[in-house]
Amino acid sequence: MDIAEYKKTIVALRPTLIAVANRITRNSEDAEDVVQDVCLKIWHRRDEVVRYENVEAYCVTMTKNLSIDKLRTRRPVSDEDGLIGKTDNERLPDELLEEKDSNEAIRRIIASLPPLQQRIFQLKDLEGYETEEIVEITGIAAEAVRNNLSRARKRLRELYLAYHHIKEKKA
Repeated sequence: MDIAEYKKTIVALRPTLIAVANRITRNSEDAEDVVQDVCLKIWHRRDEVVRYENVEAYCVTMTKNLSIDKLRTRRPVSDEDGLIGKTDNERLPDELLEEKDSNEAIRRIIASLPPLQQRIFQLKDLEGYETEEIVEITGIAAEAVRNNLSRARKRLRELYLAYHHIKEKKA
């Protein structure tokens, strides 16, 4: 792949890749960083990339993976108890333990949802897909997507509040 082909293929994908990264990271600066990394990696791998049948799919997949990696390294902290802005190193061990417990509870609660509600919740709220995209992915009607999402959120809210209520009684 020469520079002209790179510009024609990869640079033309930039808006799409930024949209994908933005949807996952929910931060335009992080999205720009991710896409810059993708473009750089593609340039360094340009000789092997030309062998791929669908370069766009390869770039989008790489963008998704790097965006998820970016989220893992960023580790957003909840604002509960004024913790926003603190890195893990600045937080007390009991704060870290409480967040870990809370995250584990949320994972268990999500896992307790019916499979379709789990999938729709994950696509919409965790991965940032739009309703129309979820309709395409799942093959169900938009109204069914909205209903299942509403039920999933309601159930998550109820179970999470119950979890905190039980936890407070123990303390």
